[in-house]
Amino acid sequence: MRPLLDRGVEMRDPLIDTMLAAYLLDPAVARYDLSDVAGRYAGLDPPAHAPVEGRLDLDGDAVEPAEQAGWAVLAIDRLVAPLREALAAQGLDRLNDEVEVPLVRVLARMEHIGIGVDRAVLETIRDELDTEAEDLRREVLADAGRDINVNSPKQLAAVLFDDLGLTPTKRTKTGFSTDAQSLEKLRGEHPIVDHLLGYREVEKLRSTYGVGLLAEVGADERIRATFNQTVARTGRLSSDAPNLHNIPVRSERGRVFRTAFVAPPGHKLLVADYDQIELRCIAHLAEDPGLIAAFEAGDDIHTATAARVFGIAASEVGVEERATAKMVSYGLAYGMEAYGLAQRLNIATGEAADILDAYFEAFGAVRQYMDQTVAEARSKGYTETLFGRRRQIPELASPNTRLRQAGERQAMNAGIQGLAADIFKVALVRLDRALEDRGLASRIVLQVHDEIILESPDAEIAAASELTRDVMRGAFELRVPLEVDLQVAATWAGAKG
Repeated sequence: MRPLLDRGVEMRDPLIDTMLAAYLLDPAVARYDLSDVAGRYAGLDPPAHAPVEGRLDLDGDAVEPAEQAGWAVLAIDRLVAPLREALAAQGLDRLNDEVEVPLVRVLARMEHIGIGVDRAVLETIRDELDTEAEDLRREVLADAGRDINVNSPKQLAAVLFDDLGLTPTKRTKTGFSTDAQSLEKLRGEHPIVDHLLGYREVEKLRSTYGVGLLAEVGADERIRATFNQTVARTGRLSSDAPNLHNIPVRSERGRVFRTAFVAPPGHKLLVADYDQIELRCIAHLAEDPGLIAAFEAGDDIHTATAARVFGIAASEVGVEERATAKMVSYGLAYGMEAYGLAQRLNIATGEAADILDAYFEAFGAVRQYMDQTVAEARSKGYTETLFGRRRQIPELASPNTRLRQAGERQAMNAGIQGLAADIFKVALVRLDRALEDRGLASRIVLQVHDEIILESPDAEIAAASELTRDVMRGAFELRVPLEVDLQVAATWAGAKG
């Protein structure tokens, strides 16, 4: 679709996409190239000398293009029947036909349009990071007392543990570790640790985003990422070249990159974000009366959770209690256990276990849902979302305890993450269709996690905002309201901070 869009030709939705169908049938497979799928489902091997990567090569620079294209057509023809039969057998045909396949066109249009950026702002950010990284590198060298390559783990280890006598925390095959986790445990022992951690943070931002994003800016001052439907096992979308999903948001240094994403003159960016969709999915799936009541009342869910967990009134919940409750709630969506919570809160594992026990005592239906989900997944070998999306979890049958526990965590989060992903995809498809049906010039230019970003003419802001809210709220009927936070600004940072 992308090469055709570049040539002014817009395809309608196909009946099937062989890569997507194969992904839905088994999201754990590493490859979905046409040659792999054809061999797996149709027993058809590609010509030995013609590399086939699942897409027609419209640029015509592949080896034996006519034979490659001919084999691809034959393979697709042979695949349609067995793939459709397999989808129907697993109850996946509706998810395929109504969600995943229509989404292909939405994503292709997003990739074709791209999102506007201010090159000058990106260059300023890069230059500031260049200066900051160099200043921190010099601080590290001054602390070390000699010239070293600050990016060399071996040289760093020699300075930290031999020259300065700091306490090593983890040994690797090549010596003591200087990774971020090890360095965090050394904070306060010597100034070099803070300078080194600061340098690494700034250098990563500089190289990955300061330099990396500039390299992706097109001649029309827009960046075009690639969106992937067949990467995440939970059904979540991902992006690469560049990965706009990983634009940092937790640090002020990272958030500054959002100032470079801009709307063209006469337009604004409309940023719509599902509010706590994973927690709402937990409330719905577990049918927990406490969570449902809090969401229905419009309470701050983290304050309400903290009050129940710590046995205090909502008015007595402080910043620390709320932050802990928030960490527990979101951690559960990823199958987090006591050790993981302890690491995130920097507390003892026993204390973390007590907090989790208190949570499950307060929200008993959540514990029942988690236990039931793992038991069903162990029995079936897979989890299944309300939309029918399956995820095979062979680790549940492993004799290895750690692998089996990892499988249990996957089972706990698959239904929650998968439902959230399905709802979001439905919203994307319906919103794109609704904008087209209404004849609006507003268009979806980016999605990041639970955010949909539209580029909207100033005259359409009100209409596009109302339509976006309505479509996103109505994407699926949960036991609790689906709420949408919607902001309008000239830049991504202006909308999201």
